[in-house]
Amino acid sequence: MNKLSIPAFMLAFLVVFGTLSCKKEDPITPDPDPNPPVPTNPIVGQWKSVGADVAFLLSFAAQIDSIHADFKANNTYTVAARDTSGTILNYAGTYTATKSSSGNIYDIVLNQSAPDERTSRGIYEVYTASPDSMKYEVVQEVPSIPGFTPPTAAGGFGSTVGVSNGWNIQRFRRIN
Repeated sequence: MNKLSIPAFMLAFLVVFGTLSCKKEDPITPDPDPNPPVPTNPIVGQWKSVGADVAFLLSFAAQIDSIHADFKANNTYTVAARDTSGTILNYAGTYTATKSSSGNIYDIVLNQSAPDERTSRGIYEVYTASPDSMKYEVVQEVPSIPGFTPPTAAGGFGSTVGVSNGWNIQRFRRIN
């Protein structure tokens, strides 16, 4: 072997050995998003209930023929209910909603501030379709309505005490 081939051999050995013995680095993990998206409650948006979708209890007792509801991400809501004579009844307030342990059903508490103060409690579930739809069932708690108890997620839809099964279930369609 000549003198030039030994250093070339050593250099090749070092390059191969050095490459094989290098520790692989972990892939670069991106920094977490400094402004992650805020999870949106599925009730947020504008909803409409018309005709047979209006809960039987509302259409029968209060002669309501349509309801427009707007639930905002800041936990405020407005509702405009129209009766069969064309009179619009406007309601507004705040709400809190939490996902229950029963499927995709959420518990909701509504604190109405206009036209007067009332508190209602109940449940809802949003179904993603085209368009989205929602089942909604609530009962006024304050002031209480004797004989009525709000539905529970565990009891499911139709669990309002004091009314026939299903008479208090409202159906909405998303309009935005």
